[in-house]
Amino acid sequence: MATSKQKIVLLHGTLGTAQDLKPLVDFLNEREFEALTFNFSGHGNGAAWPDQFRIDLFAHDLEKFLVYHQLKNVPVFGYSLGGYVALYHKVNFENSPLSSIITYGTKFNWSESGVNKELPMLNPDHLSEKFPQFAESLREKHGERWKSILRSTAHMMQNLQKLDGLTKEDLNELNAPVTLILGDLDRRVTTEETHLSASWIPHCQVKTLTHSKHELERANLKELAQTIYDILN
Repeated sequence: MATSKQKIVLLHGTLGTAQDLKPLVDFLNEREFEALTFNFSGHGNGAAWPDQFRIDLFAHDLEKFLVYHQLKNVPVFGYSLGGYVALYHKVNFENSPLSSIITYGTKFNWSESGVNKELPMLNPDHLSEKFPQFAESLREKHGERWKSILRSTAHMMQNLQKLDGLTKEDLNELNAPVTLILGDLDRRVTTEETHLSASWIPHCQVKTLTHSKHELERANLKELAQTIYDILN
């Protein structure tokens, strides 16, 4: 009798879609996982457009996905924004079924100075002029609303700490194993903020991914998939 594969939910990052996770899904499938993905509200060509982007909104997206698929005691991997959403869900949703949370490149410093470093890359005009290829990739992912996604994301980041920011007290309430993974070449998330947040989480470890930048497509996905496998087995 064939054994059932272990399910794992994968959450995409800022400005991304579930399609970004496809290479990682393939690596995980090779390791006998059944990886499940979906798009957050407003992301991709098909997802409904919300009034505003919020971590709380995306956590409700995750909740709907978990309920629809009747997932219990399921591990979650979140890239960047996705990792923050998973942690927020575990803290704020009663009886959250997330059994283990693994993040990659998740940022915790949402102070004004931390946000200001992110804002230029969320300006459509700046991207079109300085990084036309990246702007075009966003258009391909999200259609003509790519500029609205940039502006909505910028607004979310500027208000994240005030509205949905995870506090030291929040992280201290996490009652599931957490692994924070950081690329050794990540220039957007610091080791300091990662280790500080890890010190507030009761059951947390920090791991480093070699030869890996912040962007998921520039991370060592084979090593990442093996790391996820080792953590969950």
